[in-house]
Amino acid sequence: MSLELLRPISSSFIDQLNENYLQGSLFKKLNIHTLSSGLPDIESTNVCIVGLNEYRNSFFESGVQDINSIRKQLYKLKYGNWKLSISDLGDLPNGSNVDDTYHALYDICKELLSKNVLLIVIGGSNDLIYPIFKSFDSFSDKVNIVSIDNQFDLYQESDIVSGRTYMNKIIIDDSNRLNDFTNIGYQRHLCSTDELDLMEKLFFEYISLGEITENNNKAEPIMRNANIVGFDMKSLSFSASFNQIEGNPNGINPRLACILGKYAGQSNKTNFLGLFELNNNVISNKIYSEIIWYFLDGINKRIIESDFNDSQTFNKYIVQTSGRDIIFFKSKVSEKWWMLINPANNPDISYLPCLESDYLDALNDNIPPRWLKATKRV
Repeated sequence: MSLELLRPISSSFIDQLNENYLQGSLFKKLNIHTLSSGLPDIESTNVCIVGLNEYRNSFFESGVQDINSIRKQLYKLKYGNWKLSISDLGDLPNGSNVDDTYHALYDICKELLSKNVLLIVIGGSNDLIYPIFKSFDSFSDKVNIVSIDNQFDLYQESDIVSGRTYMNKIIIDDSNRLNDFTNIGYQRHLCSTDELDLMEKLFFEYISLGEITENNNKAEPIMRNANIVGFDMKSLSFSASFNQIEGNPNGINPRLACILGKYAGQSNKTNFLGLFELNNNVISNKIYSEIIWYFLDGINKRIIESDFNDSQTFNKYIVQTSGRDIIFFKSKVSEKWWMLINPANNPDISYLPCLESDYLDALNDNIPPRWLKATKRV
């Protein structure tokens, strides 16, 4: 079992925290994998944390990340009014080759998925999304991936799996398990026309940095439908990352990063959050820890909503647009919206999260673009 490969957090690090950290902090509430205590009980855990330093397939120049520096900032944050059991499982060491690391991470993700335990991956490069995606191989439904990144990671000029090409591997995977891939935060001057054309051809969704900065609500329904959320920290602005090597003047600011983390946490579908392509400085480590905190806060605020045909909890609206009916559902509990995806000659139906603005657009005879793309992907 790959869980046994996880390295415990050092006693010297723990002792230092015991002396300096105050009551009410996350540190006081976490179940931590140490040499003396062993692995926490997964069966009684809601959320797990695992650190990695697998950058060998990163497309970009990367150094070894001190995951404990992030833990130091995370542990000192205050524990919210949460009903969560959170376990830090320690670090997964690199295998003798990258495929060994992939396999170990795949095993861990598959084990946690089978127990309905969420996983936060800290460190490594974007290509680690590939083994996370593969862990759904016995999952009944198709998988939705959201990538918060300033690029699409659909680089076509290399057959090697890397932080810039992993999505190609997922798209052509024999399992045919990918349903949707959405990018949040792309910057047009960093993306080739070939990548944009491919996103359109496959009916994938994307929201530019300008759009998401102007209206972060656009990300909420997309996150609500995501099984895997990968956050490339190179997408942060220079003022947020202090990355002297790969930093960009424009990018996601710290406040928006935490909002996106919270949206991901609130999603009942999200099983995995990965923070990849990390930068090693104090400010960056604080931002990473705050993104994780808001993800945890979002998890605690999850509302289970599933029976769309229950008139006690959902209102149903049928809107006629250009000769076709679009059916909307609004929750009486959360006031969130969904659209019914019921393509012709296909027995499978699904419910696509949306915004009230999509409903209002439909009332004005404007078919929501997300509804169109979803029907074409089926």
